[in-house]
Amino acid sequence: MTASAKKRVTLTAKYIVTSVVAALFLFPVFVMVLRAFTADDFVFAPRFFPVEWGVSGFVNAVDGGIVQLVINTLIVAGLTIAGTAVSSTLCAYGFSKVKFKGQSVVFGIVIATLMLPAVCMQLQLFSQYYNWGWIGSWLPLIVPAFFGGGATNIFLVRQYMKGVPNSVCEAAKIDGANKFTIYWRIVLPMCMPIVTYVMVITFLGCWNDLMGPLMYLQMSGRESYYTLSLGIYMKSLDPEFWQWQFPNVQMAVGLLMMLPCVLLFFLFQKSLIEGVTMGSVKG
Repeated sequence: MTASAKKRVTLTAKYIVTSVVAALFLFPVFVMVLRAFTADDFVFAPRFFPVEWGVSGFVNAVDGGIVQLVINTLIVAGLTIAGTAVSSTLCAYGFSKVKFKGQSVVFGIVIATLMLPAVCMQLQLFSQYYNWGWIGSWLPLIVPAFFGGGATNIFLVRQYMKGVPNSVCEAAKIDGANKFTIYWRIVLPMCMPIVTYVMVITFLGCWNDLMGPLMYLQMSGRESYYTLSLGIYMKSLDPEFWQWQFPNVQMAVGLLMMLPCVLLFFLFQKSLIEGVTMGSVKG
């Protein structure tokens, strides 16, 4: 067998293995789509493919108030993304391009917070937010994003910013630009891949978050403030929404919740990969 023939056989084998693995991972999604488009009268029929197709699952989800849940989640996610992107890039800029006494010590403390499990802070944070009167509002979910944006995001953006040539910043400084101007007009535009990554990851975290809303919103009973994850969880337990017990409604809700995440990945796939890989190389 020639070298080119061996190469073709190897490449074909790789494609076959990759296709099989992809099919295994996508099979639950395929089942979800089938069940979501099954008519109400046949949701419990012992058939793999629907006996009768329908969109009643999506109709019941919309009638159950999922649109308001999506709007609430988008508001919380949008404000959280803005706070995380601004505060994390500002902190990273300070650690990478601004020299100050004790810089390495402060950065070490920030990184050390990664070793502290989030569950250890939940009781203290809940007590503090309760004393401030924030329980039952979106403030506990949004405000913390404006104070650093998370140690992981600061670290990732800092590693990327370190790859921005200092000579560019020095040239701007000679032209009369102050530190904030250098950050806003020079450094930040050059770091958009990693900023895009941080924004997308922040959105996914807000979109799928259940523990935060469960702690700060569920106790107040203000259903108009429920986010998507919390609303789906509470409605699935409420006898008033008995339609949500049907498999087609559950699968329709799951499909609606999954679609934005899939679309974001396909839209920003290049930026996500570039942000992580280039950030690690530059770091």
